[in-house]
Amino acid sequence: MFHSILWPVDGSAMSFKPLQEVIDLAKLSGGKIVVLSIAQPRLFYSTEPGQLQDGKAAEEKHLEAARESVQKVREIGRRAGVECESIVSMSHIPGDAILETVQKTNCDLIVMATRGRMGVVDTLFKESTTQDVLRRSPVPVLVFPSQGEGAVDPG
Repeated sequence: MFHSILWPVDGSAMSFKPLQEVIDLAKLSGGKIVVLSIAQPRLFYSTEPGQLQDGKAAEEKHLEAARESVQKVREIGRRAGVECESIVSMSHIPGDAILETVQKTNCDLIVMATRGRMGVVDTLFKESTTQDVLRRSPVPVLVFPSQGEGAVDPG
């Protein structure tokens, strides 16, 4: 079945919606979970000392939040008896980071939640990360929709 399941999380309750299903699927398959959190880099660069320091502080804050997200999943996976590898990445384009991680870790499934903004009007100016991954992924993608119950906060 699936030996290595990539699960991107962004720290939101919605991204943790498939928590139990990912754990169950890993257990059923005898596989591991590769949890990925992508930190947002600074939006602009400057030579101004104050702005440069503010940008570094913002990046570190985003990296720390990403580290906390993957640590939560690692702990939950450990308690459930599932091997869990954690990766923190920094990217302006989450879809690229997700697909690069699939290649680097040889994942054979991606599990992700969507916020539900996948309609024509919703994505008129910008494709959602979920759509981007679905369109370009070399492996199957299991998507959990935002509608309905189930969003959890692992904290």
